[in-house]
Amino acid sequence: MYKSINLQFLISYIGFLPYLFVIIDKFFLQQINIKILESFSVYYSIIILVFIGATNWDLKEKVSKKKVLYGFLPSFFSVFIIIIYLYNFNVFIFLISYLFLQLFLDYFIIYKKGNLKKAYYFVRLPLTTLIVLSLIIIQ
Repeated sequence: MYKSINLQFLISYIGFLPYLFVIIDKFFLQQINIKILESFSVYYSIIILVFIGATNWDLKEKVSKKKVLYGFLPSFFSVFIIIIYLYNFNVFIFLISYLFLQLFLDYFIIYKKGNLKKAYYFVRLPLTTLIVLSLIIIQ
């Protein structure tokens, strides 16, 4: 049974748990200040954006300039989000929009060709959808 479990898929889904904890606390436990929950959600989402972009880098082989630039864009966008968030702007709509844009572009740039479609349909698409729904609920 354990051989059929993809560890990367499992870890990816475990990465959703913090959003679930934030939602549970916001609506049921109410132990943590709402501003802290929102801030955590923003910064955690930024980490996910950067991580997704970084997965497009392969240091073992030469990667096209287009993929290098594409892998860097989430980091660049994250700096922008952090700056405007520090100035008390509501960044949830930016995060949600960028997550969807990244999901859409990832399909055509990374997942459309080859054997990665399974990862897209079983991990990338459902997790991004869950994260976006969580951000909508949290804000």
